[in-house]
Amino acid sequence: MKPSSRTLKTQPFKLSAACLKRVREAYEEDLGQGDITTDLLVPASARGHARILAREAGVFCGAPVLREVFRLAGPVSLEFPIPEGGAFKKNALVADLRGPVRALLKAERTALNFLAHLSGIAAQTQRFVEAVRGHPVLILDTRKTTPLWRELEKYAVRCGGGKNHRMGLYDAVFVKENHRAFGDLKRLQSVRGRFEIEVRNQTELKDALKYQPRVILFDNFTPARLNQAVQYCRKMSPETTLEASGGMTLENVAHFAAMGVDWISVGALTHSVKAQDYSLLLT
Repeated sequence: MKPSSRTLKTQPFKLSAACLKRVREAYEEDLGQGDITTDLLVPASARGHARILAREAGVFCGAPVLREVFRLAGPVSLEFPIPEGGAFKKNALVADLRGPVRALLKAERTALNFLAHLSGIAAQTQRFVEAVRGHPVLILDTRKTTPLWRELEKYAVRCGGGKNHRMGLYDAVFVKENHRAFGDLKRLQSVRGRFEIEVRNQTELKDALKYQPRVILFDNFTPARLNQAVQYCRKMSPETTLEASGGMTLENVAHFAAMGVDWISVGALTHSVKAQDYSLLLT
């Protein structure tokens, strides 16, 4: 079964209980015993209006997290002119907030940190998706995520138009290079058509096809070798989904897509992304 092509409109994102707990911990990490500066200077009765502005063009992602962070701080109302996954230009208004000034200030940094990181992932994903436009290929993420924040980072990938690979070790049989040394591949016969296997050369490819995998991942193949391998697989096992991974960049990903694979998985969607630049201004 291929990654879902359903959009966020049909699958609204709801933070899991575990994610809610971590968001709360992130807020408490910054707040500690209290915002001593704000509590010293700002009356508890003061109410204000704040705007979150984008300092550069990008893709918006993070509204559910922002709602939770500001909920923890106080009764803050939020409006989002830009939808999740929506592109915006420099200086765009992406969020409008009203509520107690103390709450706005206490939640500001934690909220912007989440927004910046998730939007950065969404924007990076969108760049890869645009780079392969015209080819019938999906851009997938990997497990190269920030520990404990995979749920949010994979959500951001979806906001950018990408698709999610497996969430963890528990939800798919995926045979990697390091399984070969001690693993008995003959046991794959019990899961024919329901597993993925990584191959590094033609010998491993021919061996893998004997077990009828659902997906074959070509690891660090050159475009020329990939093209040959894809043609071979299409002939020998036309129902198998073909995936390429390793060394994918915005500059070369279209070239790999042209080799005829179904999926391209890109660790750079999450493991080294640049944060989006936002600021919150009180009025």
